[in-house]
Amino acid sequence: MSPARADEIGLATTPPPGKSVDLFFAGRLDTSPIRAAGLPELRALAREGMRVDVATERLPRPEFYRRCARAWIVWSPAGYGWDCFRHYEAPLCGSVPLMSQPSVERHAPLRAAEHALYYQVAPGDLGRVARAALEDRPKLGRMAAAAREHVLGHHTLERVCEHVAHACLSDDAPARSVLPGSGAVTARAEPA
Repeated sequence: MSPARADEIGLATTPPPGKSVDLFFAGRLDTSPIRAAGLPELRALAREGMRVDVATERLPRPEFYRRCARAWIVWSPAGYGWDCFRHYEAPLCGSVPLMSQPSVERHAPLRAAEHALYYQVAPGDLGRVARAALEDRPKLGRMAAAAREHVLGHHTLERVCEHVAHACLSDDAPARSVLPGSGAVTARAEPA
């Protein structure tokens, strides 16, 4: 999260709107089988009476942030990658991200049931997780607040740069060398 993006979110969501939506999603559905599979589940939740807001057209960012802020849960399936900036926008808007379970290790991940909701990409699981979470809206409020603090502590541009620098310069980092004449840094094998 860049400082400019965090400021933009703050401007768009101050004062915070009331929660008028149970689950929000904005994005193209034709770019990912995970997204395409989730749409029928969102429609099923709406038929059950949940307040579901789906925008498949591109929204101006301030409008996207306002709609995130009105929702208890923001569906954030893999899209731009497993560790997508969209996962971190929802908490800065005061909402809980609902993410497909990643299969990769991530830096300082949002923890399940503390900062975020995770579901398995299997028929019915997205809806099951959303239904269960919406039974305790005060808990969702606490999760969103904890997620916001986590994002600010680990996923701002400054914090990620600090993490990368520490990882590269620590004694645990692989030995590095510069290729002659290129200025490129490469890892080199340690002698056995």
